[in-house]
Amino acid sequence: MTFDLDSLYRVLSLVGLIMSTVALAYSWFANRRKDVDRRFYEGSKRMDRHDLRLQALEQGLGTLPGREDLHRLELHLSGMSGDMKAMTATMEGMAESMARTEKIVGRHEDHLMGDRS
Repeated sequence: MTFDLDSLYRVLSLVGLIMSTVALAYSWFANRRKDVDRRFYEGSKRMDRHDLRLQALEQGLGTLPGREDLHRLELHLSGMSGDMKAMTATMEGMAESMARTEKIVGRHEDHLMGDRS
């Protein structure tokens, strides 16, 4: 089997076509892999940021008062409201007593001032 120049040219062009097709496929897969790696890296960083945000939220929620704490606070405020009502009633009674005392003292002053004139 002898090769002439035309046959050699055809074989080399076929080899060149096959090599360029392989190079094209390799570059496509290699660049695609780089893009996948970049996207994976960015996704990983985003997940890390989300994880940090979730940890911060969990810590913040952990320090907030719970249902039992709010219920106790409500009970204490109700008790304080009752105490304030009792103090208001006591103060009103004391004000009335003070008004009567001032009235009596005023009468005594008027009586005593009337005797001097």
